[in-house]
Parts: sequence; structure tokens; C-alpha cells
Amino acid sequence: MFEQFVSANEIIGTVSHNIDMIASLIDGYMSGANHLRIASIILIILAFILFLFLIIIIYVKSIISFLRSDGKKEAPDSSAEDDIFNEEDERRLNEIMEEQEREKELEKELQRELDMARAEKEVFEKKKEENQKAKKEQAQKEKKASADEKEKAKAPLVELDWEKGKLKELENQPAPVEPKVLSYRQSLKEMPELLGLIIDMLGRGVDDLKIAQTVMFKNQGLSSEDDILQTIDAVKDFIGLCLNQSFQKIDSPNPLPSEEEALLHLAHGDTTLVLALLENLMDYNIDRSAAAGAQKDALYAEISRQACIFGTLSAINDIHLATGAFELSIELTPHNVLAWSRLGDMYWRASSVNKAVWAYQNVLNFADDEINIRQVANAGKRLSEHFYSQGNSLQAAKLYNSSKQYYDSLGINRRLDRQEMEIIRIIEANHQNEIQSTVQKLLGKTNAMA
Repeated sequence: MFEQFVSANEIIGTVSHNIDMIASLIDGYMSGANHLRIASIILIILAFILFLFLIIIIYVKSIISFLRSDGKKEAPDSSAEDDIFNEEDERRLNEIMEEQEREKELEKELQRELDMARAEKEVFEKKKEENQKAKKEQAQKEKKASADEKEKAKAPLVELDWEKGKLKELENQPAPVEPKVLSYRQSLKEMPELLGLIIDMLGRGVDDLKIAQTVMFKNQGLSSEDDILQTIDAVKDFIGLCLNQSFQKIDSPNPLPSEEEALLHLAHGDTTLVLALLENLMDYNIDRSAAAGAQKDALYAEISRQACIFGTLSAINDIHLATGAFELSIELTPHNVLAWSRLGDMYWRASSVNKAVWAYQNVLNFADDEINIRQVANAGKRLSEHFYSQGNSLQAAKLYNSSKQYYDSLGINRRLDRQEMEIIRIIEANHQNEIQSTVQKLLGKTNAMA
């Protein structure tokens, strides 16, 4: 365009030069005859007008051609740009559609897994009911058999009627065989019945996860994975307090049970003596905290940990007492993730679902994913059941899968093989005879479970 404007300036300069020439010619003609001068001037003016008109047409035409050429250059760019935007929009739309398809597939898969888990839970519940029913029937049969045996004991074993030959008939009859001797049924045991097995296996140095797997197998789903793991930890922590001579420091006006006596009672499912020791220890430390000064927070943290041990062991028989213990633990250390998790379990077992969800949400809020992985898995499992009941299948499935992967990695739900079952059978057979020596062995260790 700049070149065209330059050419236009050259044309204007040429026109100016021509005008000057015409002016000089007019001056020459003005000196001639009048008529000739007038005719010449008219012709010159007409020629000049035509020349200007021609120049204007050429200039306008050049401008029009320039504008058209610019329009043609810009048009392909805009169309190309439109094509780029259209391709980008189409690509994004395809990505969004693919993402939606993947989410739908994931939701379907997770829904299937939730349905399977729900079916497994129903099977466990049904099996539990059948076991309880069988246990009651067996107890009734044993009671009836015991009564029959007492009646038989009162009567003479043989009616000595030699003429009828009844003694000979009795000798020829085969010995009766009890049906229960020929059948095997996996007995379902609740947590109080398994405390002795836990203590026995700890005395033998068995790995915690193997103990948890054994208890899970014997318990048949009555207690959750986290309940079992926390119970084992609580028993170990109590033994650790005994080894650290924590109960020897208590200045109590009332006589306290010995540590060995408390642990023996615990092995038989009685938690009262252990809880009495723990309660007095917490009271002693609370009194100390009044004059602790700068060490008060550390002492509060220790009392909070002891309250969690107290709450876990008391939860075996009394969830209301356990709830109070965990609430005390949180009052002392508000960010205690273990206490929040166990408090959520107590609310859940008491059917206070809203409170339980609140506690589990606090677990997820306060937890460190690497340090508190067990509590996060437990909270995820319970929240998945809640979200599933609320119709939020996608969120429920994500939490359930994460929790299931953790427990599967531990192997706590794996069934015992034949050799492991035989070992457990031997331990249980000798349990009652060896429990006192096992307790003494545990309390006599100097570097155990501190």
C-alpha cells in the first residue's frame, strides 16, 4: 500500500507540473487574438478536466484492488483460525465424553464390587445366625444329655435278670457313638473367649498379623479387622506398662490387684482387674498434671494413650464405658486420630450413625496417610457403608476399594491352611494348662513390647 501511495504522489507532482505548463501557455495565448485565446483556453480546460478525471479513476481503482487483495489475505487466516478452534473444541469434547464413559465404567465396576461385598456380609450374617442357633441347640442337647446321664447314674447299670439273659444281650450290643464325635464344625468365638489365645500367642512370639489372622478366622466376622488389631495392640500396650513398672508408681489408698493376676483374668475374658489398674494409673497421672508445668502437654498425651488402651479393652464388654474413655482421650489431645477412630467405632456399634460419620470424618481430616493408614482404612470402610446406604455408590465404592486393598495387603482375611489350623488346635488344647506360665514369661521379659 505504501508503494501505491508513492505512485499517487508522483502522479500529483506530474499534474502540478502540467498545470504550470498550462499556466505558461495561457499567458502566451493571452497576448494573441481574443477569440483564439478563448477557444484555446476552453480546450485546455476540458483536456485538464479529462486528465484529472482519468487520474482519479486510476487512483480509486488502485485503492479498490488493494483493499480486495488485503481481504483475500485475511480471509484464509480467519478460516484457518476457525478450523483450529473447531478442532480444539472437538478434541476437548471427545476427551470429556471419554472421561464420562470411563467414570460410568468405573462406577459400574465399583457397584459390582459393592454388591459382592454386601452379599458376602449377608452370608457372614446368615452364617453367624446359624452358628448361634447351632450353639444354642448344642447347649440344649448337652444339657439334656447331662440330665439323662444323671438319671442313668441313679439307676442300676444292668438289670440282673439271669433267666432272661439280659446281660448277654448287653454284651453283644455295639458301643454307642455320639454324632458330634464324627462331625466337625468350626466353632464361632467372641472376643472375650479369644483373649487367652491372643496372650498365649504373644507369649510364643507369634507375629501380630498372624495373631490377627487367627483371631479373625476363629471370630468368623463378629468383630471388624480394626477391632481385632486394636485389641491385640491394647493387650501388648498393657503388658508394656507392666514391664515399665508404671503401676508400681501408683500411690493408692486401696489395694490394687497384681499385674499377673490382672493378666490371668484377662486371659479368661475378664477385663475388670486390668481396667482397675489402668483407671488408677490415669487418675494418678491426672493428679500429677496439675503440677506438671511445662510438661503438662506431654503428660496429657500419655494419659490420652492410656485412655485409648482402657477404652479398647473395656469395649470388649461395655461400649458405653469405652465411649467415655475415648471422649476423655480426645478432650486431652483433640487431634488423636486413634481416639477419633475408636470413638467412631463405638458410635457405630451403638447405632449412632450421624455421630459415627462425624468421628470418621475427623479421622480423615486429622490423619497422616502414612502414619495413620490403619485408622484411615477403618474410617473408609465404615463411611463406604454409610454412603452406599445414602445412594452415593461412586463415593462408597472408592472408599471401600481403598480400605479393602489395605486389609488384603495385610492378609488378615486369608483363611488358615491345614497346618496352621493344626498348630492353633494344639495351642488351644494346652492353653488352660500353660496360661499361667505364659503370663509369667511375658511379665518376666525385660525388653519386650516397650
